[in-house]
Amino acid sequence: MKQIIGYIECDFMNIKYGMLYMIAIFGIVSMAFSMKNGTGAVAYMLFCGLIMAGTAFSVTKQTVSFTALVPGSMWQKVAGRYLGGVLCIVLCAAVGLASAGIIRLTGRTGGMLEIPVLLCLLGVTFLFLALQNVLLYLLTPFLGLQVVGLVRMLPGFILFFGVMNAGNLEVIKDILEGEGFSARVVLIVLGTGIVSLILSAALSVLLIRNRDNE
Repeated sequence: MKQIIGYIECDFMNIKYGMLYMIAIFGIVSMAFSMKNGTGAVAYMLFCGLIMAGTAFSVTKQTVSFTALVPGSMWQKVAGRYLGGVLCIVLCAAVGLASAGIIRLTGRTGGMLEIPVLLCLLGVTFLFLALQNVLLYLLTPFLGLQVVGLVRMLPGFILFFGVMNAGNLEVIKDILEGEGFSARVVLIVLGTGIVSLILSAALSVLLIRNRDNE
């Protein structure tokens, strides 16, 4: 576990300045969303978290270089990168909640969202993170930086605009806050996101090993 934490710290050291800049900019904009809906503020910051998680792949330009130069087992390096992405998303979700809380304290419209809504949004975001990481591990060594940048942005854009669409947002909010909505559904959505991350990490290890053996 200590080795995995070391890989997380390595990624965060490489992206820390961009990370702080993104959190500051996105955090300010999320406060504007908070005036309308707390779910919108968190969704916007989750969009930020996905982008931040993907920026770690642009540090060495090639995933093979990362796995070859840093000592340790393959699964430890992949686990470190995946857990780093999860931390980015959780951090951004906290910033979104803070933005919604500040707006609520000022007495403006909008406000906090319910915990089940947050957990479901996290589950969906973890699913998108799993897809994003597999694509980046698969494609980064073969594509130019501009195409890789597009791959890093696409899952976040799909998540953000899917959730932030006015009609979709109200439907999602009504479903997740409805009386018939059970804790079991929350666990299923969140569990699906977590399981997808585990399966995605295993697939990423296989992709790297097969590529290195070619």
